[in-house]
Amino acid sequence: MLKRLDFETGSLGQWTSKQAAHAGRITVVPSPVRQGQFASKFTVKPGDHPVPGGERAELVYWSGERAGKTSWWRWSTYFPRGFHPNEGAWNIFTQWHQTGDQCPPPVRFLVDKYMSPPRLRLDIWSGRLNTNGCSAQYERSWHLGKMHRNHWYNFVVKFKWSPRRSHGYVRVKVNGKTKVSRHMATLYSGMGVYLKQGFYRGDSGKTTTIIHDGMQRFRP
Repeated sequence: MLKRLDFETGSLGQWTSKQAAHAGRITVVPSPVRQGQFASKFTVKPGDHPVPGGERAELVYWSGERAGKTSWWRWSTYFPRGFHPNEGAWNIFTQWHQTGDQCPPPVRFLVDKYMSPPRLRLDIWSGRLNTNGCSAQYERSWHLGKMHRNHWYNFVVKFKWSPRRSHGYVRVKVNGKTKVSRHMATLYSGMGVYLKQGFYRGDSGKTTTIIHDGMQRFRP
């Protein structure tokens, strides 16, 4: 095991930092849990802008992933009855954010409410990034299955990090089933990535909650 970010310490101290409007927006909870004794509940309310951009409550782990490295991660996400995604697809619950601040993250797991019923989706943008219009050389999306409330989703992912299609790779399993397995670019050129988890959305009039548990970087 390379890194545990699973809340089994009973606190948020395993993570590097947090981005939340108030302390109570991210809490360690004893139920529901997917493994161990604790999970973390994230709450986003209208006007929650702890940093510039959309509304969010997120934890940050400076994972230091960069071109040429391979990493494996696993975690579980639970969408309770109080989860209210925005219309559209600005509903990010786990992301690997580029080390530059501008534009959407190159790797993002989100809820796609363009679809009915809503679907889980993976977006990967990579290669050369045009920061003026926030368009990338490569832009791909995959639907990973329907989003059901009161249901745990277990993710296992492998990334070979590279801004080049011939050198990068991604594999995603959801509840034991392979949903994505593809050689492709996974980074913006000249940038690395770091992990963020919680919930990040466009502005909304609704309060929403989501549960995450068991985030681990591991060696197979």
